[in-house]
Amino acid sequence: MSVGEGSKKANGDEKVLKGKDVYGPYYDDAKKLYKQNPDWYPNPDESTIVKGEELTRVRNEYDTLVKNGVLEKGHHKKGLSFGGENVPENIKFTGESTIKSSEFNGLDMDFYHELGYGKENVKMLKIHQTENGVFIFGNNPSHTEVTKFQNKVLRWRKQNGLR
Repeated sequence: MSVGEGSKKANGDEKVLKGKDVYGPYYDDAKKLYKQNPDWYPNPDESTIVKGEELTRVRNEYDTLVKNGVLEKGHHKKGLSFGGENVPENIKFTGESTIKSSEFNGLDMDFYHELGYGKENVKMLKIHQTENGVFIFGNNPSHTEVTKFQNKVLRWRKQNGLR
């Protein structure tokens, strides 16, 4: 059976897809990544597909919770489109932020581009704070890695009509 076949129940409601149906050809990678790094990757067998109005609703909920200081800003270990919730246990600290280059009062910022942190003549620099409190230029590499993987899965879903 191909992805999407049997995705409707007899009463017309959509069947809840889980695990391999959520990750498709990336399921084995998702299992491996979860086993290697469960702090950043969710258990793929507990993931579902959330889309449309429901996804918009939970994204808006997250923005409101962060804005009101109820929830820390960070990475959803199990992304909202993977059935993740807006609860502290599902938020991973990334420490990511930006800072205007003008804040450096004329300091030569060529190093930022030369060391591969971003574009030449940058106006906004990416920084992240480690869990030990040290600030480092560039995005959090763990967050970047997990986001790239999630985006690969989301592209597959879109190509297969699941998003």
